[in-house]
Amino acid sequence: MSVKCLIAVANRYFLCRALPHGVISWRYLLPHQPPKVRIHRQLWLMGRHPRIPLPLYFLIELLLWLRWVTFACWRRSWRAVRRQGADICAREGIGKNTLLIRVLAMSLCHCIPPGEILAFGLYRRTSKQEVWDYVFTNEAPAFHRWRDVRPGESAAALALVQDKSRLADLLAARGIPMAPVLGVIPRGAQFDPAPWLQNAHGLFCKPRHGSGSRDAFVIERREDGETPAIFAVYNGMKAQPASLDSLQKAIDKDDFLVQPVMANHPLFAPLSPTGDALTLRIITEQHPVHGAHCYSATLEIPNMADDDSHCHTILPIELSSGLIRPFPGERLPGPAKACHDAALARLADCAVPFWDEITNSAMAAHRQLPDLYAIAWDYVITPTGPYMLEGNGGWGTTMPQILLGGLLRNET
Repeated sequence: MSVKCLIAVANRYFLCRALPHGVISWRYLLPHQPPKVRIHRQLWLMGRHPRIPLPLYFLIELLLWLRWVTFACWRRSWRAVRRQGADICAREGIGKNTLLIRVLAMSLCHCIPPGEILAFGLYRRTSKQEVWDYVFTNEAPAFHRWRDVRPGESAAALALVQDKSRLADLLAARGIPMAPVLGVIPRGAQFDPAPWLQNAHGLFCKPRHGSGSRDAFVIERREDGETPAIFAVYNGMKAQPASLDSLQKAIDKDDFLVQPVMANHPLFAPLSPTGDALTLRIITEQHPVHGAHCYSATLEIPNMADDDSHCHTILPIELSSGLIRPFPGERLPGPAKACHDAALARLADCAVPFWDEITNSAMAAHRQLPDLYAIAWDYVITPTGPYMLEGNGGWGTTMPQILLGGLLRNET
């Protein structure tokens, strides 16, 4: 392993993280534990990089555990309760100190992110055993690998999903409506957006192998013919102004896809005055018992919070009808609830346009990747129809569990 790889592994597995790679419990040492406890123990062990010897992994986990229980947990718990505690205490009728003690106790005991303790309602006295129903952020990558039970085949399929260019070519050839790709800029090549902007008002540029909008940019044509405006993208939304140099530095690290900025459907356009795309995320899965089906769907509406941070309003979608439903109100803090109520007032009793086409195309796309247990597909819905943006094999587990309950709740 090269020095560069060693540094990358050290950063990923120890230096740049606070939590161990899974839920930690003394029950792992005992025989005859319930299935959910055994699954969490397996997820923790699967957090190890294949090239890290098991004794070294245990040492890393010990050091991470010590860092968590002596420092990081206390700080993160206090911040989480400070940020969300007022709404929870008012709703639940408990004191903020009591809430902080409960969050600290659970987080210290199991190495669980405090924010997820609050999001899943695990601070309630009656929820102690429900801890084992949930998959937490620090063990989510291992969970996806555990679900994809054929490691060799799953790895190849996951690599295909992570390659946005190859995936778009494959699915487009199978008739899946994909977001247009105007071109692929090779890694390290010089990029001049001017020719692309002759036929498009705006461009969306993203890494071929990226995720979460990291290193993505929006380029807008100026009507007066001046230098195009370039913006960095944060959390899927156009954020602070950027420069062509910063985009070029990103291109030096990966191939880049160039796509047109796509307009929102008229039903959704008033919800995004800045023109940022509303994204529909639909998760499909190949269940060993239930077969292929849609697991969840949400509409993600970009908005700007009062503190100028970029966030999303999430609205769940009824799978059978495509109707837009309210988010569980008791899980929303005050500012987020105000944005939620405003969005829902515009979309009350509305169904997602082209819903059957979206679900059928998502299932057809998953059939091209049968070795992956579950895939999250992101769509933008335009006036002319839905277009798939990309697929995600390592999708975030927090939001689906807030809406539908723990991913392990039915494991027996």
